[in-house]
Amino acid sequence: MKLRDLPTASIHFAQLHLTLVLLFLTHSLSAQIPAPLTAPPNNAELTQLYNEDQRVRQPKPLSPEEKPITRTDADRLAAVKQMIAHDQLKTTADYRHAAFIVQHSLLSSDYLLAHTLAVICAADGDTTCIWLSAASLDRYLKSIKQPQIYGTQFFGSGHAPITQQPYADDLIPDSLRKKLGVPSRSEQKKQLDKMNSQATPSFPGVAPQYQPASPK
Repeated sequence: MKLRDLPTASIHFAQLHLTLVLLFLTHSLSAQIPAPLTAPPNNAELTQLYNEDQRVRQPKPLSPEEKPITRTDADRLAAVKQMIAHDQLKTTADYRHAAFIVQHSLLSSDYLLAHTLAVICAADGDTTCIWLSAASLDRYLKSIKQPQIYGTQFFGSGHAPITQQPYADDLIPDSLRKKLGVPSRSEQKKQLDKMNSQATPSFPGVAPQYQPASPK
């Protein structure tokens, strides 16, 4: 039997049934497709803390447009630890910013915390955190009076030459350093020579000392 041989009412019913089936299938498929996830925003307060942390380490004086920075390293460290305790780090940038701030502590335990934060961030493919995972481990090793293994840390005091020692520079081959974004040993030697040829008693290029908590 052909379609034209069917009664008109049957044809209309068949068309209506097909339409309803198509609508049902369309609705079912759309219900199975998850809505796109909205990426959480960066923690704005943490971003401000990070910007302060980096700004105070620049020799350039504050411009008239910049607000005075009154918080110290200790203040920023305490604020970041509160954020970590309350699970307020949500993005790759949040973990990167927190790692940079925490590694400016003076405590060995904080260097390990910074290392952990950097590893989490590096797992997201952040190249800066891949390097920071190495740098924070070097800081930890120095703090427990062990040789650094990547050569990311340069030390200087008074009028003594800037050095990387103690440094187990033969432990990590350059092929692995490259994976971590760490310069080769020959490149580090050139960097060290350049720093010593340009250094003054204030040792530009060496991170300033930790700042204690501001008066309350």
